[in-house]
Amino acid sequence: MACKKCSIDPVISRRYSGEVLCERCFFKSFEKNAIKELRSQINVLIKNSDIQIKRIGIGLSGGKDSTVALKILDYYSKERDIEIVGLSVDEGIEDYRSDSLECARKSCESFNVPLRIFSYKELIGMTLGELLISNPPDASPCSPCGILRRRSLNQMAKNADVDCMVLGHNLDDFSQTVLMNHSRGDISRLSRMAPHRSVQKGFIPRLLPLRRLPEQEVYLYALLNNMDFHEGTCPYAGKAQRNLFRKLLMDLEQKQPGTRHSLLSGMEKIRENVELPSEISSCPSCGEPSGGSGPCVFCREFSSFVA
Repeated sequence: MACKKCSIDPVISRRYSGEVLCERCFFKSFEKNAIKELRSQINVLIKNSDIQIKRIGIGLSGGKDSTVALKILDYYSKERDIEIVGLSVDEGIEDYRSDSLECARKSCESFNVPLRIFSYKELIGMTLGELLISNPPDASPCSPCGILRRRSLNQMAKNADVDCMVLGHNLDDFSQTVLMNHSRGDISRLSRMAPHRSVQKGFIPRLLPLRRLPEQEVYLYALLNNMDFHEGTCPYAGKAQRNLFRKLLMDLEQKQPGTRHSLLSGMEKIRENVELPSEISSCPSCGEPSGGSGPCVFCREFSSFVA
C-alpha cells in the first residue's frame, strides 16, 4: 500500500489514525504535530503566568527522545529567537551514562547549544551505584533515582536561568504515567503532571512537545534523520514498576488502537475541571518546592547525605 497523500512507498502505517505515510509525509506530520504541541504549551504558560519565554532548557539524556526533542526545539527557537541550554544529569551509572552523555554532547555541538552537566555526586556526595550499595531501597532503584533526578534538573534549570524546560517524554511515557496515577486514584498528581500550565515559585515548568507521538514514531524519525543517539538500557530498568504498566498498555493498544491517545485526552478533560494549583509551599529544610507543609521528599529521603 502506497502513501495515501503522494502514492510513494510508505515508511509507516498508523493503526490509531489509519494513515499510511511515506518518509516525506511522515516527517511533515511528525514535525507539525510536535511544533504545534510545543507552541500550544508555551502559549498556555504565557497566558496563565504573564511571562516572556526567552531562554529554554532541555533535559538531555543522549537517547532518541531527548535528541529528537532538541531538534524540534531548535525549529521552534529559530521562529522566536529563543536561546536553548542543554541540561544533563549524570547519575554515575557505570558502563551506561558516560556513553549517553557523549551522545548528548555531540547533539548539542551539532545544534550549537551549550551543555551543562550536574551529577548525583555533586548533589549528595555519591553516585547512584554507591547509594544503592550503602542504602539499598525496599522497592525499585528507580524510586530514589527519580527523586534525585527531579531535584537535579530543577536546580540546573534555575542555575541556568531558563524560563521553562523541555523534556523528551513521548506518548508511551506519558500515557503510562497517566495509567499509573489512575491505578492509584491519584487525581491530584494527574492535575500536576507536565506539561505545566503555570509558573510556580521555585519550580521551573516543564513542557513535553513529543507527548502525542508514539515511541515507535520518535525512534523512526531519529533513524530516518540519521541522528546520533544512545540506544543502551539502564541496568536498573528491569526492576521498574513502570514495566508492568508498559506491558498492560501495549496489550491494550494492540487490541484497541488509540488507547494511549485516549488516556491523554481523558487526563486533559480532568485538568479542564481542576483549578490551577495554588502556590507551592517551600520546604522548611532546604527552601525548595514541597508538595506539603513538611519537608520535601528529597529532604525526607536524603537529608543525612547533604547535612
